[in-house]
Amino acid sequence: MKALKLIATIILRIVLISVALVFFFSLSAEMYSKNSATEIKIGICDQDNTALSRSIIHNIRASQYFKITENAISYQEIQKLIDEGKIDAGVVIPYGTYKDVINKHSVNILAVINGTANPSVSKTALMMLNKIIMTMDNQLMMKVRVDDLGSIPNVRHAKTPPLMISERVFYNPSFSMEAPMLPAFMGLAMQIVSMLIVLFGILANFKMMREKFKQLTAARQMPIKAIIPPFIISWIIVGTAITTAFFTTMYLFGVPFTQHTIIEVAKIIFLFVLAMESISFFLVLNIKNGAILAGIITLIVMPAFMYSGFLVPPEQMPDLPNIIGNYFPLRHYLRALYPVFNRHQDITTVYYHLNQLWKFVGVFLGLSVLSIIIGRIEMKIKTKKIKEISQDNTDN
Repeated sequence: MKALKLIATIILRIVLISVALVFFFSLSAEMYSKNSATEIKIGICDQDNTALSRSIIHNIRASQYFKITENAISYQEIQKLIDEGKIDAGVVIPYGTYKDVINKHSVNILAVINGTANPSVSKTALMMLNKIIMTMDNQLMMKVRVDDLGSIPNVRHAKTPPLMISERVFYNPSFSMEAPMLPAFMGLAMQIVSMLIVLFGILANFKMMREKFKQLTAARQMPIKAIIPPFIISWIIVGTAITTAFFTTMYLFGVPFTQHTIIEVAKIIFLFVLAMESISFFLVLNIKNGAILAGIITLIVMPAFMYSGFLVPPEQMPDLPNIIGNYFPLRHYLRALYPVFNRHQDITTVYYHLNQLWKFVGVFLGLSVLSIIIGRIEMKIKTKKIKEISQDNTDN
């Protein structure tokens, strides 16, 4: 019966923490979720029909923001498609575009926007069309071959010399900031939850034990059975809750992931939770003042978040912040998570950062074991003194 009650308590705590974290993660996710339209219906009128015009169409098709649904032969047809509500935007590539570009003449590509559509749709359509054309324009100015712009063979373009230095600008129209930003903001909550849950569990046991043993002055002096189980149980609860909340939030906000990703990321999350709990475990064993503990946790959580590399890559940080960031588990958690979650790489590629997390676990669990040993010695000394005092009272 006692075992069933413990299991029910663990499950209940996992559910409650998961729900709370999903709510918190969602607040962070909303800041970096897609707030612009995607798959905007667009019609294309290619009057030029050259390698350059096909490259333009290729880049529009490659963008996540557009979905080419109509092909037109004139501007009037594009206008009619907009009037009928079949497209939200249209592009007219005029005849002679490629010829004018070769002759260094300016060309105006017409973007036709549906002004009656949702403002975010028209704004995004115009902004992304400008971005695509501007990128291609920059490439052309740097002498990038037209067929390289869209990977389309171009027999009209001049042949290049056998040996040359060429420049190429890579443009990824499907790039989105939310995939790297969400885990970083989630990491802020993960640190706090990981440290507080084990802290509360040990402090609760310490409070109960002090009612029975008044001589206890620190949590490290409690019996082993009052110290180890709360640590293990809190690790299971928090790791499971954070993993559940992490993928629930990613699913709700449309960030893609696979079943293999779930398993690999869960390993990283559980290791990160273990590293943070190991730090908190050591602190609570040796510090009984709640205000001091809260202050130390703040000093750990906030610098770790700011120096984690989520905004400025560690390689671009000044030396001192970069060195400081390496002494916090969050840096290594994110550096392990990004390749596995965002780029779907194998977990073996991030072993260095996983090993760094294991070092945090080893160091602070080792210090915790040492603290418990000191606590045992302290209790023996106190017990011996109590017996001596009791013996003196008896003799007197």
